[in-house]
Amino acid sequence: MSFIEMVTDDSELTYRQRASHYIALLFGLLMFLIGTNLRDSNLNATTLYTNVEAGIQMEYPKNWLIDSLGDYIFRVRDVTKIGFKTTIQVSVRPIGTGTSTRSILDALTLNRSQTLAAYNVLSVTDSFVLPDETAATLMNYTYADTESDPFLESIPTVVQGIDVLAIKRGQAIIITFLSDATTYQQDYPTFEQFLSSLEF
Repeated sequence: MSFIEMVTDDSELTYRQRASHYIALLFGLLMFLIGTNLRDSNLNATTLYTNVEAGIQMEYPKNWLIDSLGDYIFRVRDVTKIGFKTTIQVSVRPIGTGTSTRSILDALTLNRSQTLAAYNVLSVTDSFVLPDETAATLMNYTYADTESDPFLESIPTVVQGIDVLAIKRGQAIIITFLSDATTYQQDYPTFEQFLSSLEF
């Protein structure tokens, strides 16, 4: 006695199975795009800061820590960053009628060279223009940031900085951006976004 086995080819997918595969792929792609959009909007979220006394208004990254207790109007730092905390700072200094931008930058350089290790000015650009068409001078520099606690001594971090200096209403506005040199290019768009929102 012999048995004959009848085998049917079920490898062909039905229309409903094919449709469900496509729907699952489209749903996964849609969720990825929504998640990316939510992440980007959260990372790029900003908070408005206004100082009526100094006549300054700007937007800074929402998750950065704000500080206004020093010899500056405003300072924010990215405290979530490991190592050197990316910093944006705005200072205002009264000046005389004959004070030049070069003399202000020279005073900053002299002061920093005494307090910051390996301070070095890379370049000075006089033709920088802020988004509101205000003429400004830009100074690029680097220095070595060392740990002040001797028990936490480590290899110094090279910090790259920018000072944007503009003179308005008889006062010098100094906008400073500081970042770890290794992540400077990655962090710089945050500073550009900050400058575009700055009003003084």
